[in-house]
Amino acid sequence: MSHHQYPTELHTVCDVVRWAMSEMERFDVSLGHGTADYWEEATFLVLRTLKLPFDRLEAFWNAHLTQDELWEVLKNIESRVHNKVPAPYLVHEAWLTEHPFYVDERVLIPRSYIAELLEEGLEPWVEPENVHTVLDMCTGSGCLAILAQMAFSKAQVTGADISADALEVAKINRSKYGLDDTLELVQTDIFSHLGKRKFDLIISNPPYVTQQAMEELPAEYRHEPALALEAGDDGMDFMRRFMPALKEHLTENGVAIVEIGDGREAFEAIWPELPVTWLSTEEEEDMVFAVRAEDLQHL
Repeated sequence: MSHHQYPTELHTVCDVVRWAMSEMERFDVSLGHGTADYWEEATFLVLRTLKLPFDRLEAFWNAHLTQDELWEVLKNIESRVHNKVPAPYLVHEAWLTEHPFYVDERVLIPRSYIAELLEEGLEPWVEPENVHTVLDMCTGSGCLAILAQMAFSKAQVTGADISADALEVAKINRSKYGLDDTLELVQTDIFSHLGKRKFDLIISNPPYVTQQAMEELPAEYRHEPALALEAGDDGMDFMRRFMPALKEHLTENGVAIVEIGDGREAFEAIWPELPVTWLSTEEEEDMVFAVRAEDLQHL
């Protein structure tokens, strides 16, 4: 889109949000990165491009954009609609529960049912006073590690990821939340660089997308690092390596909370006897399980 081709009739926030919604509808944009509908998607994209709070929409609804602002907003709408770039990558921001995180294409866009469980301190699974060490395996942007640090303020939290790129993004978020001196970040393939360390709580939202599902994903997801999604034919490639090692890295009364999307059936096919508890969140059930250290002994 060159400077003179964009619609000249657009002047206000209202105009561009309205236009964005029509374009999204017309070009069949896929949602799945944090917004419920085109209204939410368009207001998030427009307002955050303009660095305005999206929960104060009415205050800015009739505000006029400068030429430069209009240009930038239209460029982002264009990328969103025609290149199917997820909005969080365009504005470098994703929200999880009530917290914003910096994101770019080096990391998966934060979305995890574990975030919501952390808001409640993972009770009744975890007694907060017994949590001294926490590991967030596959931390990506660092979002769950940071939320865990908020939930367990006295605990030593470690975020681990195989991707050096992802950890660069996690460092940005660590600084943003003032946790440079406390939150540890480690590059490691599963537990390889964590030695014999044990943790009271391990949380993980690892790759769990099956080969078939990868092939059927909307274009939006192709902008995300495949490494963070792909997990082989049955979506359990990561889990096959992670589960047997888990028991070596939990303290005696430790608990692991793991998200595996719609992988419950595949998981139970591999470990039919393992006593795990499937947790319900507001949105979904059977996507996240809790398992206690003592129940992993027979694995």
